[in-house]
Amino acid sequence: MKIAVTADVHLTTREDNPERFNALEDILGSLDGLGIEHLIIAGDLFNKDISNYSQFDELCEQHDKVMVHLIPGNHDPSVEASRFTADNVHAYDEPTRVDLDCTFLFVPYQLGTSMGEVIGTEVENLEPGKWILVGHGDYCRGIRQAGSDEQGTYMPLFRSDIDRYKPRDVLLGHIHIHHSIDGKVHYPGSPCGLDISEVGRRNFLVYDTENAAISTHPVNTD
Repeated sequence: MKIAVTADVHLTTREDNPERFNALEDILGSLDGLGIEHLIIAGDLFNKDISNYSQFDELCEQHDKVMVHLIPGNHDPSVEASRFTADNVHAYDEPTRVDLDCTFLFVPYQLGTSMGEVIGTEVENLEPGKWILVGHGDYCRGIRQAGSDEQGTYMPLFRSDIDRYKPRDVLLGHIHIHHSIDGKVHYPGSPCGLDISEVGRRNFLVYDTENAAISTHPVNTD
């Protein structure tokens, strides 16, 4: 199975930031041609809790063949399943294991804790080397987005957590530019640049659960 992955869309309203909605719509519209039925959004779907849920629901309803799986990030920590009406939207506001051809552990952003602490509560249900972590925060190897206005460390994931709990791969939101680190940790980056400093072609990731291959696909942005 192939699964699309993005993060840090930072939606407000179509009126205020149409380019962000258009970028997400471009991803959703391209998935049918790629034979992909699942999209993961790894946090910060909305910007600073300025959230127009109805516009997002409407967009998802227009692409109802795609199952959208999302977690809250540090900008939208109040995201929860009850806020959405579209049948194809699945929001996880607590740690949740989901079978998408293999086990995905969705870890929502939580202030004041680390991803390793949360994984530790689920480890009995995770087979080493055969599960994928989806989270939102900093992988602590010194990788930070240049020019970021967010200081400090957000829900860190440490290399020691990876060595201890042995996820097959890690898909993270928070950094707005695509990074793949140590061959295991992958940030898809934002599908649309959010300010003048965020330059370069935007992409979303496609994760192949059969062989763990990851490819990038361009997003046509405004």
